[in-house]
Amino acid sequence: MNSFIIPNWHPFLVHFTIALVVTSSVFFVLTKLLPKRADTFAIVAKWTLWSAAFVTVLTLLAGFAAFNSVAHDDTAHIVMKTHRLWALFAAAALFIVAIWSYRTKGAPLVLVVGSVVVAGLVGTTGYLGAELVYRHGLGVMRLPDNTGEGHSHAGGSGHSHNDGAVSTGDHHTAVPPTKHEQRGADGHGHSNATSQHDHGEDCGDIKHANGEGSALAFAKSFQVALNGGDFDTVAGSFAADAVIFENGVREVSLEDYLEHHLKPEMPMLKAANRQVLKQDVVETNSIAIVSTASMLSIKSKGKQHDFYSAETLTLQTQKGEWKVIHVHWSSRPVVKRN
Repeated sequence: MNSFIIPNWHPFLVHFTIALVVTSSVFFVLTKLLPKRADTFAIVAKWTLWSAAFVTVLTLLAGFAAFNSVAHDDTAHIVMKTHRLWALFAAAALFIVAIWSYRTKGAPLVLVVGSVVVAGLVGTTGYLGAELVYRHGLGVMRLPDNTGEGHSHAGGSGHSHNDGAVSTGDHHTAVPPTKHEQRGADGHGHSNATSQHDHGEDCGDIKHANGEGSALAFAKSFQVALNGGDFDTVAGSFAADAVIFENGVREVSLEDYLEHHLKPEMPMLKAANRQVLKQDVVETNSIAIVSTASMLSIKSKGKQHDFYSAETLTLQTQKGEWKVIHVHWSSRPVVKRN
């Protein structure tokens, strides 16, 4: 069942809340439009409203579970908190109107207006939830490949901090989320996974004093440190004003990225198994671009997940050393066809 409902029952239950609240509101309005059947419509409206209140309890519980289990970036986290706030307001209003209707005979105008307000709050909350899925990709396991004419759509990008990759089509999908066991300073988590990993070479400090060493050598050392869990070495490889793109958004700052994304995700990177497929470099005296295509394998909840991973490093020599001034990470799952 987990493979059909991602990441839990919230997407399933929330549709019952929305449908029941809207239906209840419609019948409350009908009590005023068709007064001859007002009593019948009032009974239907109240029972529908009470059913909505019951289902909403389950919807809220599933929603909080999703809030604490879905992998996301800082931009999506802001929308998540806004969605949660509206959900709490909507639920509170729903419960108040439901109790009020139970203690009130018939359907007075003020109760009808209250039901319409609740429907508006639920609708706004639902819109924010749709933003999380369709704009920020929360809970989405994969995006479709571009196939055939007339089926090409603009896509977003997921991310893997691993170097990496070949992307087929315009879509990229992030590494599958697991429980948010790691949390950043802002209180929201980032996914972690466990598997066996063979680094193939030891991690060490990246040294290019006096401009010695090629950009490709620097990039390889950077990737070894990244996949070996050497946070200090990776952090020291960035220029102070480095620009970082991942998961379809630009990171707020290098400091925010290092503390809230990289540090919590280092255990996942160390546990992953990486195979470099192709690596290209364009280098001048002071600027270089290193692009790397990799295969990334991660074990999560007893299952192995394989991904094509893409990394583009833009490097610049600063005081005789290569520094990362821009990086772009993305990944997409390997689709196995029968």
